[in-house]
Amino acid sequence: MAILESYPFLEKAEQKEFAETLYKWAEQNATRKPLLFCYTKLILAFSFFYREQYDEAFPMLTETQNLFTEQNDTDGAAVCATVQGSIYRTFGNVDLALKSLWAGHEQLSKSPLFQHFLMATDINLGGIYFEMKHYEEAIPHFKSTLEMAEPGEKYYWLIYALQGLGKVYLAQKKYTEAKECLEKAMAAAEKFNNPLSLCNSLSDLGNYYFTTGEFSEAKQFNKRALALREQNKYIGGAVTSCIRLGEIYIKDSKPDEAVEYLEKGLTLAEQIKVKPKLYQIQLLLSEIYERKNDLKKSLFHYKQYHELREQVEVEDSARKIKNAQVVFEAEQTKKENIIIKQQKEEIEKKNIKLQETIDELTRARIGKKARAFTLAIAIALFIIEDGILHYALIVVPENSYFLSLIVKMVIIFSLSPINKAIESYLLRKVIKKAKNEVVV
Repeated sequence: MAILESYPFLEKAEQKEFAETLYKWAEQNATRKPLLFCYTKLILAFSFFYREQYDEAFPMLTETQNLFTEQNDTDGAAVCATVQGSIYRTFGNVDLALKSLWAGHEQLSKSPLFQHFLMATDINLGGIYFEMKHYEEAIPHFKSTLEMAEPGEKYYWLIYALQGLGKVYLAQKKYTEAKECLEKAMAAAEKFNNPLSLCNSLSDLGNYYFTTGEFSEAKQFNKRALALREQNKYIGGAVTSCIRLGEIYIKDSKPDEAVEYLEKGLTLAEQIKVKPKLYQIQLLLSEIYERKNDLKKSLFHYKQYHELREQVEVEDSARKIKNAQVVFEAEQTKKENIIIKQQKEEIEKKNIKLQETIDELTRARIGKKARAFTLAIAIALFIIEDGILHYALIVVPENSYFLSLIVKMVIIFSLSPINKAIESYLLRKVIKKAKNEVVV
């Protein structure tokens, strides 16, 4: 549990090395520790998920989910479902994302051991409902995460929940509540000194002030976010800050300052080749130069925007096709696994019935054999009865009818325990033989 909860906070290179080493070790001990093997396979699937290698992560999560089901670990299977839900959300398949996340949420809400993943599930559900503009449905999920995160100071999810609530309230134009949540998120990020959370909190507060038209404060927070992102080499985030500052200066009627930040963002975006951000900047620059009546530059940037936009659309289409294929294969595997599971259950039921029939036949065969032995013993006893009486009549009068009757009764009443003893002995012999065959 400690490994699962701390794993996301490792560097990506560390995640990969750690997951692969742990998996290899557990694989060697899979027969003795099958459940441990399941969890290390889950961690390996996580490593692909965090590196955004979803085509590798998806089938492994499905395999791991099946292994957990075989081990009757419903919590482990639920964790797999929640991660699959996150991937579906990334792929833009909202229906399947909600289906997987709700399935995981239902099980994890019953377990005290998986709060980390329950909070992640709530954040994902809240995010989906926020993106769909179902704000009233999003709020309970963020609040639920907050209630779980606050007592144990789970700052990672605490900040996420506060930021989520802040964005929802801002979209609802509940400015007081939005500001309160975003400032609390900022304070938590400063307290726990997490650079990434701090960058996001600064950016969220900057967006809040931009929305409310307080451009001076919006600039201040976005500049702080930009400086911190550059310091920590969060290039993608730095580009976002530059775009936001460009938009603020455009709104504030300061085109030269806007161009300065947008060109800086353009340089950074070209370093990491993030085309969606590149075409956003090109479009903003085209609009600025058009307003400045510099039509030559405006046309140049507009052409750049148009070219990049087409490239992004082609790449998006290719990615969507690939994602659709991954989803189809995953869903097909799930259906096949359900059929296999049903067939396996049917076979197990038939095997149980067959084994019961075999056991009954074995008992019947042993019973017959035991009765045969008992009959042989009975015949032998009756044959030697005369010898027993001859020995007994040395001490008692001859032709004693009652003595002969007693001896016969003793023989008759001893047959049942003799039969049971023989039957028990033969059963033990059969069981011992079966065990020896299994060991061999």
